[in-house]
Amino acid sequence: MKTNTKFFILAAVTLLAACAKENEEPKNPVAARITAGVSGPMTRAINNTWHADQIGVMVVDEPNTPTTMGNKYKNVGYQTTSTGTTADFTPITEGYGIFFEEASKEFTFAAYAPYTSSANASTLPGNNGEITVTTDNQPTVKDQEKMDYIYATGAKAGKSNPTISFTDNTATGGSDCSFKHQMARLILKVQVSTTDGFSDTDVLELADYNLGGLIHEGTFNVTTGIATPTGSVVNDWMLRECTGTPKTAADKCVASFDAATGVMTFSMILLPQTLADYLNFEVIPNDGMSQTYANKDKIKPALEAGYSYTYTITVKKTGLAVSGCTIENWNDGGSHSGDATMQ
Repeated sequence: MKTNTKFFILAAVTLLAACAKENEEPKNPVAARITAGVSGPMTRAINNTWHADQIGVMVVDEPNTPTTMGNKYKNVGYQTTSTGTTADFTPITEGYGIFFEEASKEFTFAAYAPYTSSANASTLPGNNGEITVTTDNQPTVKDQEKMDYIYATGAKAGKSNPTISFTDNTATGGSDCSFKHQMARLILKVQVSTTDGFSDTDVLELADYNLGGLIHEGTFNVTTGIATPTGSVVNDWMLRECTGTPKTAADKCVASFDAATGVMTFSMILLPQTLADYLNFEVIPNDGMSQTYANKDKIKPALEAGYSYTYTITVKKTGLAVSGCTIENWNDGGSHSGDATMQ
């Protein structure tokens, strides 16, 4: 009987010791796990899903209090193969992700996309974190995704809770740490009025289009998530230029023509900017008349970061009519209308 008692006591001690070890903080470095969501109905150039994207992740230290983690992890590349609205990310280079070593500390993280590589994870990309941005050539969605900068911050994690969650947690009383747009988007929908001088809607498919008044050169700061215009205003940005016999189109932004409705749509990703003057929009329809139609006093969006602006423009023999400007997230706004005269 004594033997059995000793056996049970020994077993109980062993079990308690095992439980104690399970509750201890892990002594070895723990790899961070990253999950990220996109915010709003249209948070990428195409839609609200990830498309095998790469992001840059960094530790955000308190001002004037650098940490070992903050110095070590300034631009760590992570990637996903997912196409969902929320995705899990793994290090671009296996074994070179973020690792937690200090058991008692919690850290704050930020991230941006698309990712720009640097010399190593402890070095900021570009010029101390500022990446050069140009928006004057974006004829495909793939080109737009390269300049559709998004940014997330506020996610917290540590060794005991190593999941860095760039998601919206406001429903559970937390913070919104999801990615948000830092660029602006402008959409122009152009149509002809068959009751105002045009009998053929196809005149827009191979028309020439010019949009003047925008700044296309600037920077994106990966540490703040702010995109800033730095260049000069460009007045001769040809959205679509059609030449040759037969005519062929060369585009500077994403363009599509709907043969069923006769509507030409242009979509562009732009640097946020406060316009000093109205945009100058010109159309030369492919009707053999070589007549330029222009609007110089109705298109003046504020171009705020995270907003998408849509203008509907009607080409009439008497000029251009601009109507129904909508602003959405990619945020919600108002509408404008007006007329234009023939040049």
